[in-house]
Amino acid sequence: MSKPSLTNELTRLYELLEKGAITQEEYEEHKALLLNQARGASSKSDEYSSDPTQTKSAGEVPQIIINQSSSAAASSSATAVAKNGGCLKSILAAIGFLVVLGVILKACHGDEKAAASTPASEPAAQTVTNTDSQEDAQENIQAVLQSAKQENAAANDEINTLWTNMDVDVRNHLKPQQLAWNRQKKKQCQSNQYPTPEQNQIEYLSCETDMTHTRISELETLQNQLYTEVKEAKLQKLKQEADDSFETLQTTWDAIPESIKDQLSSNVKSWTKSADNECDSEKPADTDVQTDINRLTCKIKLMKAKTKELEGYKI
Repeated sequence: MSKPSLTNELTRLYELLEKGAITQEEYEEHKALLLNQARGASSKSDEYSSDPTQTKSAGEVPQIIINQSSSAAASSSATAVAKNGGCLKSILAAIGFLVVLGVILKACHGDEKAAASTPASEPAAQTVTNTDSQEDAQENIQAVLQSAKQENAAANDEINTLWTNMDVDVRNHLKPQQLAWNRQKKKQCQSNQYPTPEQNQIEYLSCETDMTHTRISELETLQNQLYTEVKEAKLQKLKQEADDSFETLQTTWDAIPESIKDQLSSNVKSWTKSADNECDSEKPADTDVQTDINRLTCKIKLMKAKTKELEGYKI
């Protein structure tokens, strides 16, 4: 069998080191032996070059041969070392984890102490903020309520002025309708849907103000539409009343004894002329129908008064 070369031996030795079969110290020791052996062999070759078959001296370092069994043992040893090294790494990792966990727990405990020792200023600040917000909200509600009251008062003044200045006959005609509207307004605007009395009052006033503005527009339209109709109806009614009043006056005059009528005759004639002049001189109204109404009203009033006077002369 041929002798392994130095290069092959060194390569094999390095592979064993890489596999963990031998330690670094063993590698260096065997490497030195191989190199020394190679140098010794080279010297012998130079010294005995004339007789290559000469045997080696007793002091020559024998060649290191690592057999398969020793390699397997070394591999097993390396595997055990690797396993032990892996376990050691796991233990060290666990210890490191426990150390880190302890540091974290200590830091958290320190934060808890700091939080416990810190005055509770933030909740107090939050309480102050909430109080300020509640006060601002209450002020806003009061401002809105005051505005709603002012708008409602202005709307009521406007409708009352319209109602007062409305033609009396049209107003009397609309009075039942207006009373019904007032009742409906209070019923419709009543509100309990909000949590505070102020908010419910604001809702009530706003509703009433809106309804009042709508009613003002309705009354203005009705006043113009109903004026002629109402006045014509009243004029016809007054004409009938004037006829009835004159008939009553005539009946009363006829019931007076003739002797007394002779004494009162000149007085009655003078009264008739004076009554006609007084009523015909009434200041003309804005419309002809109103002028006629005013004159008839005047005559009816005078006839009723004269009838009452003449009743004292009846037997």
